[in-house]
Amino acid sequence: MKYYAGLDVSQQTTSICIVDDEGSMIAERKVASWPDASGEALKPFAVTRAGLETGPLSVWL
Repeated sequence: MKYYAGLDVSQQTTSICIVDDEGSMIAERKVASWPDASGEALKPFAVTRAGLETGPLSVWL
């Protein structure tokens, strides 16, 4: 099964939503806006694609 992620980035936290290829929500996470924290939250799902909201911190993550 393929998983997809959406990330909503703010200065202190990033909200992550994981959905499967049928559009069912699998998980929601809120992590610190730090690349390592986002990576650890996504790792168990082997995400196929991720979408970021645009903003200055998105490029950094």
